[in-house]
Amino acid sequence: MNRLHPRFAVSALGLLILIAESCSMPSTSLGGEFHFVIQDLEGEAAAWSPREVVIHKSTDLDGGLIFILENPTPRTHVFEAPGLFEKIVEGPEPPTVKPLRVYVAPGETVRVQVSIEELKREPGTDTSGTQTCPFFCPLHGADEALRSTIRVMP
Repeated sequence: MNRLHPRFAVSALGLLILIAESCSMPSTSLGGEFHFVIQDLEGEAAAWSPREVVIHKSTDLDGGLIFILENPTPRTHVFEAPGLFEKIVEGPEPPTVKPLRVYVAPGETVRVQVSIEELKREPGTDTSGTQTCPFFCPLHGADEALRSTIRVMP
């Protein structure tokens, strides 16, 4: 009589469970994810990159908007983006929003949910309806030269 090796049987069973669960789960859109990395510069300054990000309301907001903030440096930095808001979901309570200002410790990567409801309410800042929001580290260089830009297009 042929018998399966116990390790193979456990692995096969795990794979079958994983396939069954993924087939029964409804498909959901992940929304837009944008990755930002802080870099230390000369003279104790720092800047987030990329220098410019374009978010399209018509495509990037379906399913939510996530910012992934990475700090590979040896010091704490802040990601601040005036005009954007963080959406905070805690348990069964209704979500709250606060201005987007997130501390990122050395070596840490933080995922932040951005409020798309606030983005949809904001009027455009120019004739095309495009919103322009600066982002920077206020601890290590809030001056204009170190600011990057997020453009939210209709």
